[in-house]
Amino acid sequence: MRSKGQVALGAVPTLVITLVVIGIVLGLGAMILQQFQTNIADGTVVVSNAENATQAGIEGIATFADFQSVIAIVLVAAVILGLVGLIAFAGRTV
Repeated sequence: MRSKGQVALGAVPTLVITLVVIGIVLGLGAMILQQFQTNIADGTVVVSNAENATQAGIEGIATFADFQSVIAIVLVAAVILGLVGLIAFAGRTV
């Protein structure tokens, strides 16, 4: 029986696919926002506000993307610790 918060080895491929999909979505989002910001050519106040909003969106996506590598490292560490615990305590009962 797994304790609360423990990751099963069967869930690892799902976690990897999820990280890949998140990376693709972040990349596409940043690309779309940059293209949208480039297409804003008028210098009016409304467009300037739109340009500022798209720049804030690009910065937000970039900030979240920076944490994706940390999330991946934590997941790999959890899997490795789970394997070490499984090997170390195999066959033991509490």
